[in-house]
Amino acid sequence: MAEEQNEDGVEGLTPPANDDLASESGKPEAKPGADESDRLGAALKEVEDWRGKAYRSAADLDNFRKRAIREREEARKFAIESVLKDLIPVADNLERALAHANGGGGALADGVSMIRKQFLSALERNGAKPFEPNGEPFEPQFHEAMQQVPRADVEPGTCIEVFQKGWMLHDRLVRPAMVVISAAVEPADEPKQDESEHTG
Repeated sequence: MAEEQNEDGVEGLTPPANDDLASESGKPEAKPGADESDRLGAALKEVEDWRGKAYRSAADLDNFRKRAIREREEARKFAIESVLKDLIPVADNLERALAHANGGGGALADGVSMIRKQFLSALERNGAKPFEPNGEPFEPQFHEAMQQVPRADVEPGTCIEVFQKGWMLHDRLVRPAMVVISAAVEPADEPKQDESEHTG
């Protein structure tokens, strides 16, 4: 038997036919390039998945930065709140001193007035402001009702007197205003006629 020589010049064995390979593996023969196409598709899908994760991570980081800036700003903005709660009674006492001195305190009253102005100015520069809701509608989130007085000349639920000013720190309530509010006037009962008029 003469041995065949293949194209490579190697004598001996001839490569098995493709039919033999397909039958040995038990799988149908794959088309050339299909495997590479599947792998490429899987790789592209993985790239898109990672790209999506990167975008989400970048968005999360951006949101975290914004939230941290906002929280830091809030903390700075309201850092003096506890100090303000301690200073508000001082402002109240300065006003009381002025109210008593207005009868003729002279230089002392002028000095207390100047101190009060400086004190309130310093508080306002830091975002603290007093408010007096006299004549305004009663708002339970900003006002504390101390008393109700029937009044026919104003709408019911109107602040008609302020016992104690309220205080705000920027847009946050620090102390509600203590107020007297108006109530509706109840119609008076009709006077009863004397029984003597009926019997007479």
